Amino acid sequence: MKVTVKDVANASAVLAGRAGIGREIASPRMSTPDLSSPDSWPDIASSIVHLPPSQLAYLASIARAERVQVVRAILKRKPAGIVVSGGRIAAELLYQAESAKLALFRSRSLQKLARILAERLTPRVSLHGVLVQIFGLGTLIIGESAIGKSEAALDLVLRGHKLVADDVVILEKNDGGITGHATDLGADLLQIRGLGIIDIKALYGESATAGACRIGLVVELEEWKKGQHYSLVGLRERRYKLFAVNLPYLKLPVKTGRNIATLIEVAARNQMLKKRGVYTARELHRRLNKRLSG
Repeated sequence: MKVTVKDVANASAVLAGRAGIGREIASPRMSTPDLSSPDSWPDIASSIVHLPPSQLAYLASIARAERVQVVRAILKRKPAGIVVSGGRIAAELLYQAESAKLALFRSRSLQKLARILAERLTPRVSLHGVLVQIFGLGTLIIGESAIGKSEAALDLVLRGHKLVADDVVILEKNDGGITGHATDLGADLLQIRGLGIIDIKALYGESATAGACRIGLVVELEEWKKGQHYSLVGLRERRYKLFAVNLPYLKLPVKTGRNIATLIEVAARNQMLKKRGVYTARELHRRLNKRLSG
């Protein structure tokens, strides 16, 4: 969805550069650069730059020639627009914004502006699955309907872990990772065939649920297929791609007698070990090669 400055700025609040209100905004986050340290500025191209009163005060305090230089440095990075929330605006900033046809506008509610940007620009998709926070690790459980995802999630909740979402998981990309949460209507609810819809928070308390979490592992459940090869060592690290982010991925075959909740819990623990640099399968492989070569 294309979002322009005109979509987020009240026309009456544009102070300069009205000709630039058609510029497209590409980033869901506002940037607040430290004007005193240009080398530390984040990438502000096609994003909304917020200059709070403290930064406007700094701009007004420096010499005019330096002030013009700082303003031009901002404009050179091609932001979509500049928003202020108070303070005195330097004439040089107004003049340069008008000349560059870059919208400079005032906002009475930065929180509302940030929410609009996030809602319209954050990459978002819904996925059929269950999201559980296991030892703090967001674990997305996927698989065909009736494979046992919700039942495994209920078992994990009984072990002290937190339900985040069931059936429909909303996934969003932010800060280079993927965050998941439930729909408004589905928060705290779990659907179990034969039992119906149950309220996890009402049954087990607030500690049994979480509003959202960052996904650190994807586990896919599938029916055990006779003749299918399933890894017994786990040397190969597999990935599940979402929004161009490669997430650790594991496929678990479902078969009578296998405790799926236990396996998912162990998989989460094992992934946490890997994040600390402990790869059991690789270490065994290394020791085996050493013995064979010795």
